[in-house]
Amino acid sequence: MILRAPDPADGGNAAPEPPATPPAAAAPPEPPPAATVVVTGTKSERELQLEEELERERRERKKDQTKLCELEDENHRIKQVSATPARGKNKSAGPISNFFGWGED
Repeated sequence: MILRAPDPADGGNAAPEPPATPPAAAAPPEPPPAATVVVTGTKSERELQLEEELERERRERKKDQTKLCELEDENHRIKQVSATPARGKNKSAGPISNFFGWGED
């Protein structure tokens, strides 16, 4: 409701305006076709094909990563074994090794 100051030309009485009536409630609009597909959850043939392709790629990637880890473990194991070679007795040390007792059994 809007209040107005009295107008001296009207004799000082301001008539209040009637309240505005709310518009009639309209029926809700029809949902778009995409919304009904999302709600129902039906999948197209292409979506099923893409899901299958995605799963196949995931399996291949997991298999590749597993193989990579196995090869890295084997590489690490081989490097550790060859990093510490067994030291044999040096028989060609000559007479000095005999003097200090290095060449003796």
